[in-house]
Amino acid sequence: MIGWILFLAVLTVLSYLTDVGVITFFNNLKVPFFNASILSVLLLFCTLGILIRMLSRKKKGEKEKLLQKINELERTIGPRSAQP
Repeated sequence: MIGWILFLAVLTVLSYLTDVGVITFFNNLKVPFFNASILSVLLLFCTLGILIRMLSRKKKGEKEKLLQKINELERTIGPRSAQP
């Protein structure tokens, strides 16, 4: 996750420097179907990657919390006896 954020920070700085006019190399690189610079598309993909990772981690965290609650309830109730 830290790698994604560091890469996104570098892309953001490069995008800003390109917009200001300090770096002109990236202005010439365009993505064919989007009519956007390559940096903008990379920023979009990095942001989507972070969002997807956050959502998957959230689901995993919810499952772990539910398993923990189940284990706590089983400890408080005790072992179940077989009822016919």
